[in-house]
Amino acid sequence: MSTNIKTVISKGLQISSLIAVLIFTGCKDAPVTVAAETDTGTSYSSAQYSPAEQFKTHQVAAFVVPTDQASLSFQVSGVIDEQFIKIGDIVELGQQLFKVSNPSLEPQIHQFRSQIDAINATLEQNNAEVKRFENLKKTNAISQNELDRLTNQRDNLKANKKSIEAQLEQAQSLFDETYLKAPFAGNIAEIYKEAGEVISPGEIVLVVGGVTSLEAPIFLPSFLHRNLHFGQQLTVLYDQKPIIAAVKEISFTANPKSQLFKVMLDVPIMHKIKSGEKITVQIKENMGEYFRLPIESVIDDGINQPFVFLIDNNQVIQSPIELIEIINDEVIVKMPHQGQVEVVTGGQAKLSPNQKLVQL
Repeated sequence: MSTNIKTVISKGLQISSLIAVLIFTGCKDAPVTVAAETDTGTSYSSAQYSPAEQFKTHQVAAFVVPTDQASLSFQVSGVIDEQFIKIGDIVELGQQLFKVSNPSLEPQIHQFRSQIDAINATLEQNNAEVKRFENLKKTNAISQNELDRLTNQRDNLKANKKSIEAQLEQAQSLFDETYLKAPFAGNIAEIYKEAGEVISPGEIVLVVGGVTSLEAPIFLPSFLHRNLHFGQQLTVLYDQKPIIAAVKEISFTANPKSQLFKVMLDVPIMHKIKSGEKITVQIKENMGEYFRLPIESVIDDGINQPFVFLIDNNQVIQSPIELIEIINDEVIVKMPHQGQVEVVTGGQAKLSPNQKLVQL
């Protein structure tokens, strides 16, 4: 066999991809090598091979992120008065993180409460008047119009009270927003503001990431995307340690620019893995049913089509092959045969097509 077989095969199998090949696996037993000799007494070796499903395992880099992640902001403007946390702190649900000062909010609350108190006092007096007028009406001491006027006044007071109560509730809600609280238990990932800064409503102050679960988005070409399904378990390597992750979301629409499909993995918290760290996802691609041969069995001078020698009924047969992939000292090939064949694995230089052999 020519020494340039690896170069020839590699040039024919270059793939422009960010995804690197890791290993190949095939479902077959290890072939048994036998020794024999030709009719001229020269020796060679051969083994039986059958086509089997071949799998190509790809490595895909990804970064873990919290399943729960939130960018927090105040809903009111003001000056940041207090900062209760720092980057890296672990916080509990509802824990106070920041406080903003807005001088106009508290006076509004006092004003609305005072108006409600005044309306309640007037209503109490009005209710007493309504009852007195109702008794006077029974004796026809007053007209129905006078009673209706007083009743309408009471209804207007109630409506006005309800309107102010709604304004008080809104003002109280805004006042409550002067405290920024953790929406879930998590870790302070980023802080963008500090005490003394003026902020506007909706301006991001910090980012909180959950600490109870992690996920990892990966982006795949279609030939890998079609090998995945919801709930499928994949091996993930973190710091060379294996973790079993599960497919939790699959997009069936590719990004128009990258032509990649987004897949989200549920990553368990193991080996002290933390948000933002890199993992390597292993995805198997089913290549189909092919022969898997030792590279030494392939003959190629770099000009003609690669081929192997087969032994059929004690005769040497030259069989062309189609190179599918190469890995280490083995090749995945397509051959014009369906069942088991005997392939010459050594001593090919001493053989020629249609040569008769003598078994040892």
